[in-house]
Amino acid sequence: MKYKSSKSILSEKTTHKLSDEQLQKLHNVLFHMLKDFKACCDKHNLNYMLCGGTCLGAVRHHGFVPWDDDVDVMMLRKDMEKLMIAIKEDYGDKYSVKDPKDYHILNILLNGTVYDEVWNADPNRRQNIFIDVYPIDNMPKRKCRFKAWRFFWAKHASMFILDYKYPSQFIKDLEKEDKAVASYYRKRRLLGRFFRIFGSYDHYNKVVMRLAKYKKETGYLGIPCAMAYNREKFRAEVLTETIDAEFCGEMFKIPKFYDEYLTNLYGSDYMVLPPPEKREVHVSAKMDFGKYGSLNEKGEFEE
Repeated sequence: MKYKSSKSILSEKTTHKLSDEQLQKLHNVLFHMLKDFKACCDKHNLNYMLCGGTCLGAVRHHGFVPWDDDVDVMMLRKDMEKLMIAIKEDYGDKYSVKDPKDYHILNILLNGTVYDEVWNADPNRRQNIFIDVYPIDNMPKRKCRFKAWRFFWAKHASMFILDYKYPSQFIKDLEKEDKAVASYYRKRRLLGRFFRIFGSYDHYNKVVMRLAKYKKETGYLGIPCAMAYNREKFRAEVLTETIDAEFCGEMFKIPKFYDEYLTNLYGSDYMVLPPPEKREVHVSAKMDFGKYGSLNEKGEFEE
């Protein structure tokens, strides 16, 4: 099948889509978390950069992309490993962390909240409001089409297996009403069943981790665990040199060569707003902000 993500297929549906009020509250909570993340990095002298849609939001909107509902940051793997310890030391009661060995990236989870994604039925996966931290790794100098192909299928094989092993009840209910969703997930589960013959989820996950970690320093860095292996590859300077950019009224680090970075990810017209039908959004089966539901747009509790 032509690959489409669960995020993209469900963005076309209205079921479980966040309301404007929910989205604003989520932005407030995520901004609160992002400020804690920045404070922790500054305290422990860890370099980071906003990445993906969060970096795009900083450049194009000076804040969140209006329909986006997550926060993405990136840092060198060595700094990410230090961050895992620092978060536990500084915010042990407030946040939990999911080791990147489990799902390729580091999840920082806000305790006391619930964010249950529609496609997520695995009880071991994240179910809190979260920030994704992507590790920056060495990349080979030349384009590696075969390696990229292996990486793509290992990464998606693991996700297909999760769909097969932990079918979401929310998805099953939606399939009864929508033939397109039913067809899409039936194919994903069939692929999961097929790949399961040759290895477990853990097997494919280990393949992903092995391919992601390239030991040689070549002058190129990237985030192979993110959107696509070769699209996430850059000159080392792009993923190490930073400038400050405004995000929701505060300054955060983004790549100094952000134009090169964003063009590689989204195309040269990244400053142009996409039409509504092409705006991918998350959908949530269950959401609970806990005590953080009273945060304002500055990510602060009202007096």
